[in-house]
Amino acid sequence: MAAIFPNTFLIGVQKAGTTSVDHWLAQHPDIYGYSSLKDVHLFGLYATKKEIEERLEKEQVHYYEQQKIVLQSAVNYIFYPGMLRAIKRDAPGSKLILVLRNPVERAVSAYFYFKKMYREKRSPEEALIYKAGENFSFSKDNNDFTYIEHGLYFRQLTACLEIFDREKLLILDYEELKRNPQAIVKRLYQFLEIDTLFQPDLKPKNITGEIRNKWLQKQLVKNSHWKTWLIRHFMDPWLPSQKRNLLKRKMFERNTLKSMDGKIVEKERETVPNTVKDFLVEQFREDVKSLDRLLQTNYSSSWLQQPDISKE
Repeated sequence: MAAIFPNTFLIGVQKAGTTSVDHWLAQHPDIYGYSSLKDVHLFGLYATKKEIEERLEKEQVHYYEQQKIVLQSAVNYIFYPGMLRAIKRDAPGSKLILVLRNPVERAVSAYFYFKKMYREKRSPEEALIYKAGENFSFSKDNNDFTYIEHGLYFRQLTACLEIFDREKLLILDYEELKRNPQAIVKRLYQFLEIDTLFQPDLKPKNITGEIRNKWLQKQLVKNSHWKTWLIRHFMDPWLPSQKRNLLKRKMFERNTLKSMDGKIVEKERETVPNTVKDFLVEQFREDVKSLDRLLQTNYSSSWLQQPDISKE
């Protein structure tokens, strides 16, 4: 079967509900979603459209039924202008979706997420208090540990809008996504010009949370020559990578601790010192003000306030 190339991209940002949005959209009968390629940065990993198409052929696990929208989501697309230019080159008529979250809360959430994934071993002070850099090359460390840079939305949007026309980009607010997901879904459907009456399952996905079983978590995230050999010789023949990725994601979700009422257990607010939050607010201040001028918004009034936390 020939590869069906995406025409719609969820481009970011990290820890802003993108997995939930991807899940909601992929349920729509007018959308063909590459769910197994969530956060696989095709336009960073592959140099040409032909190479991307070869990867897409391996990922098609169900039949394409002439859906109007073909969706692929990767949270770091907005972070790398080179990837946005590659999307424009290979899929010039594409529509883009971006979710923005309070950059201070986003940085803290990302820090705890990578702690959960055993990628981050530093204290909040060591990891979150630093001088922001510029012009990063695509790498795992630059994807994960650039906590401040990922929240400089004005910088990222300025680059994005030099490549794509504004009407091709839908910008959503994370707080509204949490508060009123039905309204967000309707806006998405209107933007994509598909049936607005369809009702998806709106359960949230990929919330940081606390780990149920640390041993299992380590087995899921760690890499080793033995694990690579086992996958190549025993798992690949009967469990292809696309299905394995989906299974792994479900296992991460099941290993996230929930309270008795079913809510995710999180302890971010009580473990990050106010000094770190104060520092982050100042790092984002000018960028948020510039963002407000660009988008005619008023994020400054909420994002630049020190969150109330119960513990230092």
